[in-house]
Amino acid sequence: MKGIGLGGEAVWAMPVSWMMTAVVFAFVLLRAYTRISCVAAFGVDDYIYLVAFVFLLIFTIFLQLAAEHGFGQFTRDIGDGDQITRAVLYECIGQGFAIVGMAIAKWSCGFFLLRLVPLKWQRISIWAAMAFVMAASIAQVFCFWLSCTPFAYVFDRRIPGGFCGIDTRPTSYILCVSTITVDVFFALLPWTFIWKLQMPRREKLTIAISMSLGLLAAAAGIKRTTEVEGLYGPEYLHDSVGLIVWSLAEIAVTMICIGVPVCRPLYRKIWVKHFGGSESRSNTGYLRHDAIGLNTIGGGRMPGATTRSDDDKSMADLKLGMKGPSNKARAEYAGSGNEEGLSIGNGSDEDILGEEYRGGSQKKNSRKGGGQGIHVTATYSVQRN
Repeated sequence: MKGIGLGGEAVWAMPVSWMMTAVVFAFVLLRAYTRISCVAAFGVDDYIYLVAFVFLLIFTIFLQLAAEHGFGQFTRDIGDGDQITRAVLYECIGQGFAIVGMAIAKWSCGFFLLRLVPLKWQRISIWAAMAFVMAASIAQVFCFWLSCTPFAYVFDRRIPGGFCGIDTRPTSYILCVSTITVDVFFALLPWTFIWKLQMPRREKLTIAISMSLGLLAAAAGIKRTTEVEGLYGPEYLHDSVGLIVWSLAEIAVTMICIGVPVCRPLYRKIWVKHFGGSESRSNTGYLRHDAIGLNTIGGGRMPGATTRSDDDKSMADLKLGMKGPSNKARAEYAGSGNEEGLSIGNGSDEDILGEEYRGGSQKKNSRKGGGQGIHVTATYSVQRN
């Protein structure tokens, strides 16, 4: 069926929606490039980030379809009942993707933090937060689509005898509270370990603030909460515009805020290239990336991480990055405790928190093992014919 074209509130709502989607897409590309090219550490959180963008894109597409049939306009201005039904249907489908996509975006942030946090209680709290927001999202989707009898009455109020026996307000507000709470928690959690690092106060503030931009997403969530009643007004297509736009804004802001700290290695690479400076070097003179090693989701260390256990010092696990006839790989054994600092100049580390994170971890390990903090550097040379 041919639409009636944009009108009413959709005239500004759709350009804003597509602009936010485009900005998120730019961060998707930047993040992918950073993780693949700069740090060689594309992980679960990156795949989830891509899925979240797909849901955001589908949400925006269905909004566009709804706008072509009357979204953002008063029913009296639309006139055609079939157009109204299609507009409501497309908007409802879009909302389903928005609700789940919002939870997926929070999961991307949660999995990213799981690769950084060092303590068990932090990992447990992150999993709990992700479960909370996903459960709230799924509950809202089911309540929304199953609230009316017959099923089609959700989007077509012309059906004789149709009624909605389930009030979805409680689940709507629970979802709003869950997303705001998770945004605030994920924004404040990095301070629990960043502030303990041995680095200048200004640098700590810069890193912590970049990882706490989720507070902006929380602000968008608060504004979205104030627009919930638009779902239950007599002019659904017109009154729900605020909720729809702020829902899209919350997803977009969440993904942008996640993208900023993850792309830090790319920022630093560009800064060094265009404004001078160099990456840090060890006292042996070999190039060393300022980096924090990634954890696996289960808590272990990924290849190329900054720490490894004492019972696994095999050079077979080192990524030597052989690109020429003569290559050197440097392993640093820092401290004499249960863990050893290991740094390899192959760019496979998570260059976010900097060298100070590694140094702080090594001091902690040295104290734990009762050592004297002696650093022994072993240099290996690999010849390839």
